[in-house]
Amino acid sequence: MSLAEEEDLEPYVRRRVEKSEERKRAMGMSEEEENALRSSINSRERKRMHDLNDAMEDLRSVLPYFKDASNRRMSKISTLILATNWIRHLNKANESLQKKLDELSIQNEQREVKNE
Repeated sequence: MSLAEEEDLEPYVRRRVEKSEERKRAMGMSEEEENALRSSINSRERKRMHDLNDAMEDLRSVLPYFKDASNRRMSKISTLILATNWIRHLNKANESLQKKLDELSIQNEQREVKNE
């Protein structure tokens, strides 16, 4: 089985890449340059994860759930599921209110026609 076929079967599995001196030389990077690049990549990833965690905290702060000191913080997936359900609930409530408003507008128009 070729490497491409293996990646099709398991696209999310990371494979370790052998770090040989030949590969480093082929890329034209010294060990210091490679370490600096790796450090930069790690720093960007840490910042990305901090930003994601901050966004999840912001989302948790606006969701209606019981906040108690004894309760654990919701997981990311629980937060997203609750947010999805809450948005659906709000959409249904909005549609219901819009329908009632339309009905009231029609009734109001009918009253005005009768009064004329």
